[in-house]
Amino acid sequence: MPGVVGEGAQAKGADGARRAKRWLDSTTRANAVWINPEPSAVKKLTFHWPHDEKTFSFDLGGFLKHGDFDGEFFYAESKKYDGVSDLNALYVDYLAKCYVAYLQRQELCDNFMWISWAPPLSSRWAELCTAAFVREAVLRHRVRVLNEPDEQKAEALVDDSVCAEVAKRLWLIVLSDRQETLVISPEHRALVEGHVVRSQG
Repeated sequence: MPGVVGEGAQAKGADGARRAKRWLDSTTRANAVWINPEPSAVKKLTFHWPHDEKTFSFDLGGFLKHGDFDGEFFYAESKKYDGVSDLNALYVDYLAKCYVAYLQRQELCDNFMWISWAPPLSSRWAELCTAAFVREAVLRHRVRVLNEPDEQKAEALVDDSVCAEVAKRLWLIVLSDRQETLVISPEHRALVEGHVVRSQG
């Protein structure tokens, strides 16, 4: 029953996005303003592949607060999976999306967050936020990003400065169901945020 499976995957994806928003907001350092597929968020979170008629979108977007990141924007992708999945391929796909997003909307691409409930590509963990790995992801998706099916020719088309900029902006956040229960409560968060407002006034 493909339809049921698809609906189940969509429901799980929507649940993951809501839970990622709740976790981000609970840090008191992030405000996840846009969440797919809310109508007001879709346009802000959607991008076009340079050489493909299809579009792609991130699950969440918003801005960071306080400290070194105050006022910076972020785009986030959430993946709520249990057990075996195509998480590794999806992370590579996500990096190619970040590369394209930076090219198209650099002024809003201060941070790219990957939020999942399992670690992607754990055997290559140390590489996942490097410019070299971003380059690898772009080459994997070279046809729709660079319009070049030949990998050797595509090598020369990748903008390494963009790969480096994307790598600097990457966050890898791995959650668990139990970990989510340790975040600050809505009541305590309201007290913290109220104190911040009063101290700034």
